[in-house]
Amino acid sequence: MVDSMHELYLRYNSVSVFGSTAAAIAPLAELITAHDMPSRVRNAAAVFRAVADSNCDSTGEWIKKLVISDDNPFSRAVAMGERVSPKIKAQVMSELTTFKQLSLVSPREFAGDASEFFPQFGFGGFSVSYDSLVKTYAQNGCGLFGEAATFVYHGGEFISAVNRNERLSDLKGYAEEKYEIESNTHSFSVGCPAFHTLLIGERGTGKSATVRAVAREQSGMVKLIELPDVSELADLVKKISGLKQKFIIFIDALDMREWEKNRTATDRVLDAPVSNYLVYCTVDRDKGCGEASDSELMLFDRFGLVVTYLSPDKDEFSDILKQILRSRSIKWRDEYGSIAELAARKKGGRSPRAAKQIADLIECTYAQKRCD
Repeated sequence: MVDSMHELYLRYNSVSVFGSTAAAIAPLAELITAHDMPSRVRNAAAVFRAVADSNCDSTGEWIKKLVISDDNPFSRAVAMGERVSPKIKAQVMSELTTFKQLSLVSPREFAGDASEFFPQFGFGGFSVSYDSLVKTYAQNGCGLFGEAATFVYHGGEFISAVNRNERLSDLKGYAEEKYEIESNTHSFSVGCPAFHTLLIGERGTGKSATVRAVAREQSGMVKLIELPDVSELADLVKKISGLKQKFIIFIDALDMREWEKNRTATDRVLDAPVSNYLVYCTVDRDKGCGEASDSELMLFDRFGLVVTYLSPDKDEFSDILKQILRSRSIKWRDEYGSIAELAARKKGGRSPRAAKQIADLIECTYAQKRCD
């Protein structure tokens, strides 16, 4: 065992492409060469902790997760569709073999007399081939892009964003509007003609939720990048240019003044041939707003698809509320219609957001009555 572990440790030290992965699994590598029991226990504990922190069951799953998200010359080349040299390919295949061998290291081999308390981390389960890794990088990207599907771009940096778990089925009403967004996004994801999209309407009508829900349901095909500052649009496009992955750049609640201030750069982005990104923007309009302003009309001209979200009328508002309550297994009562209208007037208008808030109130009251 000593000779084989020594050879495995040498193989570990030869890892040069997946440097970040090698650094992360250092405790596992140090475990196989540790001569004294305190060092073995300490390294085994570090491995156990790292596997648990990564939400994995074994060292093989842990190493696989690290490899998939590793940002290196090989993963970047594949993500951008570039040629991989034979030497790089050979080294990658050698390193994958090393990772597989490391994943098979069992804590029982090192527990000795400390088996009663020696950290028993799970091991095995590394099943990454060269071809499968190439396919993964080509589809999902590498580094941070390989780890998630939703991001925020701010200050020149990508930040992995918390998935809000919106689903289209949770958004009641606006079937035609949702279909337009969903259809355009799907066309883009499969390489068919698609358009930069503007969603315009009153607050609370579900514009932003629709974009996030559609992107979530297309997460295997497109990634969503939320852009808080429109002045960074051109810079963001440069960062993702050349990648094989497809992106929806989402500018929520667009500030028209900021758009005008950066119009030259933003127009250049929108006028460029669609490649691996689409820009989706939402614009809030005040209730009862009349004709579109000159700025809005100029904005309409820049987007191939404009979807308008109108506030629901009384019957549509009631129907949205009924659908929400039905999804929560609450039987409709006629008095809820009157409650909804009264609440909508207090809130200043009807919207799906207002309907959800009313449904929350009804559900709370319904639950209290059941407990009385």
